[in-house]
Amino acid sequence: MLAALAVLAVCSSVLVAAFGQSARALQQAQRSDRLSLTARSLMAEANVGRLQAGVTEGRWSGVTWRLNVSALAAGNAPLTAWRLELELSDGTRHAHYSTLQVRSAGSGVNP
Repeated sequence: MLAALAVLAVCSSVLVAAFGQSARALQQAQRSDRLSLTARSLMAEANVGRLQAGVTEGRWSGVTWRLNVSALAAGNAPLTAWRLELELSDGTRHAHYSTLQVRSAGSGVNP
């Protein structure tokens, strides 16, 4: 009887530790998803408007972000390639996203 209680106690402690680890992993995934969703929203917002070279910073839903927009050399081409680099931080996690967009030369809007 005493041995069964000891085995039960050991199994219970293993289960509690496993549940704790799962809860921490879930929190990390939620924070990562939050940064990813914020990045997607900010990139979509930048895609709609006119692009201008420079740095924009802000805070959105508890996430601090910084968007660096730069035009790539295009020569005499009728289109301009833009590089968008987005850095996000929620205090404990940091993320960096980068993309290229092609716009009509001189207009900064999608062709």
